Order: sequence, then structure tokens, then C-alpha cells
Amino acid sequence: MTDDKPHSPTPDAVRQARQTAGLTQTEAAKTVSASMRAWQQWESGERTMPPGMFELFMLKTRQWSLMEKPAVDPPTRQS
Repeated sequence: MTDDKPHSPTPDAVRQARQTAGLTQTEAAKTVSASMRAWQQWESGERTMPPGMFELFMLKTRQWSLMEKPAVDPPTRQS
């Protein structure tokens, strides 16, 4: 049996998604109706971001489309 349950994003994935959107932590938190402290905790790894909250952020910042099935971790940039 496979585990199809979404997993929480890593702190790096949360940080990268915010930076890709060009938002501050405060702006990112407001995007998903969360506190700035919660966003800080998600990025630091003190708390895990709920998968649905990450999906909402990715959809609202147009990093994911409703038509595609997203992976939890956004692709990494090659420098």
C-alpha cells in the first residue's frame, strides 16, 4: 500500500517558495492568513507547515497551477 498522504514541506522549501514569490516573511504569512511568528517557525524548522497551507501559498503565489499535480518540494535553482 502506498502512502498518498501529502507531507509537510521542509523548512528550506518554505523559505525558497517565499523568496521565489519575492515576499517578506510578514507578507507571506498574510498571504495564507497566518502570523509572522508561525511563518518564522516554519522556516526555522521549529514547527512543520501543514501541507494544505503550503499548497495554498503555492497556488496563491502562482508557483503551482490548479491543473498540475505539485510535488511538495519546489524545484531547486541551479546557480
